[in-house]
Amino acid sequence: MHNPAPKAQFTTTPSVNGQAHKPRLRLVYVWPNLFTAANMFMGLLAIYWVIDEAQGLLQDRLEWACWFILIGGFFDMFDGAIARLTHTQSEFGVQFDSLSDLVTFGVAPSVAAFYLMQGMGIEHRRVVICICALFCICSALRLARYNVQVKGPERRGFIGLPTPGAALAITFLVLLIRRYDLNMSETVLFSLGESKLLLKNLVVFFMPVVVLGIALLMVSEVPYPKLSEHLRIKRRMSFDTLVYLIVFVLILMALKSELRVVTAFLMIYAYILYGLTVYLMQLAKARREKALLPHA
Repeated sequence: MHNPAPKAQFTTTPSVNGQAHKPRLRLVYVWPNLFTAANMFMGLLAIYWVIDEAQGLLQDRLEWACWFILIGGFFDMFDGAIARLTHTQSEFGVQFDSLSDLVTFGVAPSVAAFYLMQGMGIEHRRVVICICALFCICSALRLARYNVQVKGPERRGFIGLPTPGAALAITFLVLLIRRYDLNMSETVLFSLGESKLLLKNLVVFFMPVVVLGIALLMVSEVPYPKLSEHLRIKRRMSFDTLVYLIVFVLILMALKSELRVVTAFLMIYAYILYGLTVYLMQLAKARREKALLPHA
């Protein structure tokens, strides 16, 4: 994400017949916005790939769509970093970044989740549509709130679950279900074992609840820490942090692909539950302290 920056430079063209033309953008910083455009492109590819599989044109496109969303997340990290390192932040970049995030982290994950839930035989189609649409709407609201609050309380942390984090939670959930074939028919799953059939029934029940909960967390007041602040991933990184990061990456590379997905899934949901748990504990503490105060 782009950090807040000075407004983009505008200029006014010479007047013609005494009337000045509308102001136009004088300079658009190319490199950061190329990465932002690549982020949006990955989100669009993810949507197209889901549509291809839904129409029966190509098989196994849903998993590719999930990977496109994840690749878009890497582009989203790099556009802001490049803008900061090259001092090319702009208001244009901030707005363009939010639009790209809405496509990649709002629309694409909800389309993937909707297609998967429909294929798993989840009833009440209208409810599923409303939940997935709500995820998109909450993503847009979350991004808009970030843009107007970025200079205030969100400088050292996030208010509400960040949109990329919500997208990762949905994407890894979809990947996990597809990797373990939990979207197959009940007849096929029963032939593979009753445990898989039971697991699918649990997923069918809980997946709409999870998508709804993550959508609401984006527009909640639950504070979430900025991992970059805690890991000090800036221009200069501490030696210990660098060593831990290298070891972590090597461990991930050594794992099988299924275990990588499981590890990433557990990490992102641990982050979500951590913020929610801390928030609930703070609320409970505040209520206890309020109850101990003498009544006026």
